Amino acid sequence: MLEGGKVVLIHRIKLDDNYAVLDVNSGAVHLIDAMIYDILGVYDGTNAAKVQEEFQEKYQLAEIDEVLSELQELQEQGLLFSPEFPVPETFSQEPILKSLCLHIAHDCNLRCGYCFADTGDFGGHRALMSKETAEKAVEFAIAGSKQRHNLELDLFGGEPLMNIPVVKHVINYVRRREQETGKNIKLTLTTNGTLLNDDIVQFLNDNRVMLVLSLDGSKSTHDHMRPFS
Repeated sequence: MLEGGKVVLIHRIKLDDNYAVLDVNSGAVHLIDAMIYDILGVYDGTNAAKVQEEFQEKYQLAEIDEVLSELQELQEQGLLFSPEFPVPETFSQEPILKSLCLHIAHDCNLRCGYCFADTGDFGGHRALMSKETAEKAVEFAIAGSKQRHNLELDLFGGEPLMNIPVVKHVINYVRRREQETGKNIKLTLTTNGTLLNDDIVQFLNDNRVMLVLSLDGSKSTHDHMRPFS
């Protein structure tokens, strides 16, 4: 639909008994139920009366009004039916970011022969990211995300847990800046898992960091393919 000359777009998603809606311009994804899924097939952010008329025989009016109230609240937060934002003529001049990969460690503690990253150094020299560089990268991502509410940052390597002080520092920094900017920042950490311990796992859980783990089949196959340095 058009709102003030700008495109407002959502996508409804159904998989088995699971329902979701994607607000394209903000990048927000909402898990919903079957009733909300139905209503969003008619509701365009402005036509509450039409929704009430369309579904009055299928759902109770009080239930419809409750759903509309929830949807309108998301609209006010800029998380549903959000208008598109202007895109610069060329991204090289002024990038708009939805995600950024931070090479926390340009090194790895494994020496897998097939490694696409040339065992962590990407064909260059081995080094660890500093706290100052990490903070600058986060600020670059926040500024580059413009009006986007959702932003994704992946802590990557090599093996990022070789640089655990900076991993913890940047996670704490992101969570503070998230509160200050009103962004929703999704953090992932890609790791081979060998340096994980209970304390690190607890820290990651406490700070809503999702792990991406790489494994190679059975234990014997995995250990054969992934020798330590």
